[in-house]
Amino acid sequence: MKTKNAADLRGLEVATLREKLVEAQDALFQKKLQHSLGKLENPASISLARRDIARIKTIITEKAKVNG
Repeated sequence: MKTKNAADLRGLEVATLREKLVEAQDALFQKKLQHSLGKLENPASISLARRDIARIKTIITEKAKVNG
């Protein structure tokens, strides 16, 4: 998953964000697996994936607080 801008993510519905969260978590798992096998070309992509996951979780939480 490419790094998304927070403003782009805020425009999405919560259900869509949850789907993107699952996709991002799967992508992180795959990157960790590739890294452990020594086949990951860019190890920095792991930290970028973590940031994407954190960004999505933050926006889901913000929307939950607004909707009560």
